[in-house]
Formats: sequence, structure tokens, C-alpha cells
Amino acid sequence: METDIAFSDLHDSAKLDGQNYAMWHRKIQYFLHHKKILEHLTTSMPEPVELENGQTAQYRRELDAYNKWRDQDLSARFTMLSCMHDNLIREYEKYSTAKELWEVLKVAYGSTSATRLRALTLKFN
Repeated sequence: METDIAFSDLHDSAKLDGQNYAMWHRKIQYFLHHKKILEHLTTSMPEPVELENGQTAQYRRELDAYNKWRDQDLSARFTMLSCMHDNLIREYEKYSTAKELWEVLKVAYGSTSATRLRALTLKFN
């Protein structure tokens, strides 16, 4: 219940619009930390490769770990996408992992690019 309330607050009040990245990324981190999936913003896991001689016990364990990781990653990615304005969702839903999406958003909105600096200067003036 508490998580539902926290997500509702995040979803309703902190949608990324391109101008509020600094606060949005903090709130996303807080929420994902609370859900115990924060590490998906910085790590990835390759899908295990099945050997030619069939499914070994090790392969099944690796596949189970990958499937659990993938489910959590989808949850982190879904959280980020659902906390964006619709026009940004369309632009960023093509990124398949939370880490990839996080890195692309950081470059687009987290750095001080010439375009962003110009927009801030115009807003200030």
C-alpha cells in the first residue's frame, strides 16, 4: 500500500517534461531504491547462452537469475517511462533496458549542452 502511494505521488507530480530532470531523476532514484531495484540504472545482465549439449543445471540457474533480473529491469524501465509526459514516452520507449534509458536521459537532460544553456539563458532573461 505504501509503495502504491509513493508511486502515485511520483507518477502524478513528477512527470519528466524535459525541464525538470534534476528533481525527476532524484525521485526516480528514491522510488527504485525503495523497491530494491535501483541497481538496474547502472548494471545490466546478458542473457545466458545455451550450450550445444542441452540445458545444464548451471544454464537453468543462470536463466532463472536472468529472468528475475529482466522482470525487475522491466519494472524499473516501466516506472521511468510512466513518469514521463506522453510526448517523451514516444521518444524514449525504444530503449530496452532501464540502464540504457537512464543513460540516454542523462545525456539529453542532465548535462549542460549548448542548447540547454541557451534555453536557460533565455528563461533567465
